[in-house]
Amino acid sequence: MRGRKEEKLTRDRERLARLQPGGAPDRPIGVSSPTQVDVIAARAPCPLCDTTLHLQQHVASTVKGTRLRVAHLVCSLCGVKRSLYFRLEQPLLH
Repeated sequence: MRGRKEEKLTRDRERLARLQPGGAPDRPIGVSSPTQVDVIAARAPCPLCDTTLHLQQHVASTVKGTRLRVAHLVCSLCGVKRSLYFRLEQPLLH
């Protein structure tokens, strides 16, 4: 019984992580420079165990016609893999 509850909790946490900013291609985090991707990704906690995620790589990608930066991360404790999505925004001119 406990195993089913843990599996449901894991699925729920993964679903919530996808709904957060950056959790899916349709919810990218806006950044003004690609260097911000590494900084933000390094602070992202694991959605399952709240441990620090390790950045494996970040790449430029096109998803449904939109250019994004994708940070590929892995949890140093539980091993879950996660992607965070970023969109480069043009700085506003004053």
